[in-house]
Amino acid sequence: MPLWQILPHWQRLLKYWGILEAAMPQKSPLDGASRTDVPGPATAELPAAAPGLRERRRRQTRTEISQAALRLFQEYGVDATTVDGIAHAAGISQRTFFRYFTSKEEAALPAHQDFDAALEAGLLTIDPAGNPREELERVYQQVMQGYADNDAPQARSMLLVNQLIRKEPLLKAALLKHNATRTTGLVDALTDRFGRDGVSDLQIRLAFETCAAVVRVAFEVWVTRREAGRDDNLPDIYASARQLAH
Repeated sequence: MPLWQILPHWQRLLKYWGILEAAMPQKSPLDGASRTDVPGPATAELPAAAPGLRERRRRQTRTEISQAALRLFQEYGVDATTVDGIAHAAGISQRTFFRYFTSKEEAALPAHQDFDAALEAGLLTIDPAGNPREELERVYQQVMQGYADNDAPQARSMLLVNQLIRKEPLLKAALLKHNATRTTGLVDALTDRFGRDGVSDLQIRLAFETCAAVVRVAFEVWVTRREAGRDDNLPDIYASARQLAH
């Protein structure tokens, strides 16, 4: 049989075995584009991919569990609420509950976890040549803007959680534990971002702790004013606190 007739058969076999693709050079995602037009790691901003159906369902289940926990905590208190009770109220099994949270107290913290996730994403916009405290304050202000509308679901959820934390020692302890873990991760991220000569680890840690203290006070004042019936929003209170702290 002539070679031109044999070759297609061998190509099909090699492709079936996965050998042909491995041997052939793969097309680079940069092929067809000028490499000088591709932004470097410090400036590349890839659009966030829309979550798939599975991820949307996971987020919805997480939200429903947390909402059920908050309702029960508000009505019966944390001590009297059980994981089984939260699972029943959310229409899930205990096994499913523990896929999302390690304890009933943690089920109250998604609002804070989402805040920290937004903060961590914002750290990617920090200018490594800037002042650590000023850059971090700017990121915090951007994140706070997501809570400008007191009637928005995330603002209402954050308010309720912080109201419960004020009067529930178990939730306060859970938040302190969460914050300790979060602090380590965020300081490490800041250190990586400002990884240049002239910025010490002490300067970065002080910048973070100073900003975190202002944020904590802003949250406390916001909750107090909202409980008093005032319409002050979180980003405005934080902006005022920033000015007073300088």
